[in-house]
Amino acid sequence: MDRDREFGEFVDARALVMRRTAYLLCGDWHRAEDIVQTALIKMYVAWSRVRKDSVDAYARKVLVRTAIDETRRGFFQRERIVDAVPESAVTDAASDLDLRRALGALPPGQRAVVVLRYWEDLSITETARILGRTEGTVKSQAAKGLAALRDLLENEPVSRIYASEVIRKGRTQLVRRRTAIAGAMAIVVLAGFGTTAYLASPQKATGNQVSEAAPVLDQNIRLTQILRNANVLPEGVTAEDVGEAKALTFYSKDGTRYAVARLTDALGSGGLTITLSRAAGQEHSCDQVHGNDCRVEYVNGIRVLTYFDRSESDGATAWVASATRPDGTAVLIQSDPFGVFRGDPYRPDTSAPVNRPAPVLGRDALIKIATLPGLTF
Repeated sequence: MDRDREFGEFVDARALVMRRTAYLLCGDWHRAEDIVQTALIKMYVAWSRVRKDSVDAYARKVLVRTAIDETRRGFFQRERIVDAVPESAVTDAASDLDLRRALGALPPGQRAVVVLRYWEDLSITETARILGRTEGTVKSQAAKGLAALRDLLENEPVSRIYASEVIRKGRTQLVRRRTAIAGAMAIVVLAGFGTTAYLASPQKATGNQVSEAAPVLDQNIRLTQILRNANVLPEGVTAEDVGEAKALTFYSKDGTRYAVARLTDALGSGGLTITLSRAAGQEHSCDQVHGNDCRVEYVNGIRVLTYFDRSESDGATAWVASATRPDGTAVLIQSDPFGVFRGDPYRPDTSAPVNRPAPVLGRDALIKIATLPGLTF
């Protein structure tokens, strides 16, 4: 059975159940369909590596992580720029009110536990394994969230998830990934030749300076050098690696460049996330962000919007800077008080305990990074 036919049968059999699960996680049918479609596209790309005897468990894992990542954009990317006012979600007023009161007050991690335990009917052990948490944490969060579940799925609208559309988008994503891998291999080969030529050259780089005889072939390497040479960290702050990502080292993922680090000083650890992408062509204003003390400044001809975001659940604050550079590079920087990351690419884990009273880096430091000469996509 070929890939598309096999995957199409899976979508036809499981998309409805996945949509209901996603609805319980986010409380909106339109967002639920978007979450399911994103999760299914990820599954299509990885379909050849999915064990068919555990495909349902894998689907749940991908769905929950996609929903949590989408919800956490409150700290990371809340802007929603559209040309027209969107349609209202199709919901039942009474059940939607109950759902928002019950699940809306829960943090994303606790909401995921409730859905997996009482909607997917998974055991505590299975739930803990999917979410990467201890069984004690799952029991505690399930007990706190159980009282919020009531009449959650009345008047469900007709599904708009189609296997053919998912497969079409999945094929596009798969082609992009294969192209990116082929490009990366070509860069490695070219870099190998470049390194050999450089080592054979009598002109060597000294200190933090790059020799003109050894051109840097990888844009991520060049960006990393710019960031590290700028001395953006205050005295007494150290930068640590995040998983497989080296501290303050740029890497590429899905058309975006990322640099992350766990920053530590005498008060504790916090996180730093920097993303570079192609700008969408529209600048954001303070009216379009859900933050406090929002300002727009022009530094070296670059428009920078900064604000701090405060969590309603624990009062944690994160500083955010967003800039669009003249060459069309969109820069988004966040300094948070958690210092815990998850996902691929790495994003701040806002459900983690707060490690310090405030982020390590403030507004001025983020503006300095956003306007560094040469920090372009």
